[in-house]
Formats: sequence, structure tokens, C-alpha cells
Amino acid sequence: MSTRLADARALAVGVDRLVSWLRRQTPATVSSSTITALDLLRVEGPLRVSELAVREGMTQPGVTMLVNRLADAGYAERVADPTDRRAALVRVTAAGEAVLTDRQTVRAELLRERLAELSDDDQRLLSAALPAIERLVATGPRTTVSRKPRA
Repeated sequence: MSTRLADARALAVGVDRLVSWLRRQTPATVSSSTITALDLLRVEGPLRVSELAVREGMTQPGVTMLVNRLADAGYAERVADPTDRRAALVRVTAAGEAVLTDRQTVRAELLRERLAELSDDDQRLLSAALPAIERLVATGPRTTVSRKPRA
């Protein structure tokens, strides 16, 4: 089945609107760069700063500053790379996991309240789409649209 560009665009717009709505509804306890870095480290496991920079679309100096802030806050830590003792990996700590879990809990409650306003059919449709959404965003090799790194 070939997905039309218009359908992909509509999905992108819908996802963007949902994420924006959730962001506006959720109290900001940490920056969005903190959330995305911690989430990536939780999903992917420990990464070198250079790899984290590539995955986040940021410059290495920018990620170094971010990692320093995460470490200072106790959300992440540097550990020795078992494959190269000269290098360090960054991994999420229990405190970083707690930040992510707390944020997801708040967002889940917001979504639960909003979902209750939908019809049973709409709720079933959204639930049925969850496995496909998980496969869509699963980690692994993928092509990306070329873009310049953010500072």
C-alpha cells in the first residue's frame, strides 16, 4: 500500500497538534531538550556524546553543554565505555527516569480525560492504531530528511 503525501502530511500535522497541545497542558519542569535527550538515552541505552549529538540533530558542543546540565541535575551520568576506556558514555539515572515517568503520568491523565470525551468507536480506533504507531517510531536504521544541526 502506497501512502499518499497528503495523508502523510495530515498525519504529521495531527501528531504535531497533539504534541503541541500536550506540551501546553503539561507543566514544564525541565526543558524539551532535557526530555528528548533523556528519552533517547532511556530507549537507546548509553551513548557517546558524539552519537547523542547526531541522534538529537545538535552540535557536539551543544550536546556537551546539555550533558553537563543533565549530570549537574543528577538526571544523567558519564560512565566508562566498556569498548574503549578512553571514551565515556552518557546514561540516564534513576532521577532522570523519574522525570520521564512523572511527565508521562501527567500526560496520560490529560489524555485519559480528553479521550473520555470521544465516542467509543473513536477510542477503539485510536487504541487499534497504537501498535502501528509504535512500529512507526521504533528505533533502527531509517532515512532522514537532510537538515542542519541545531546549536
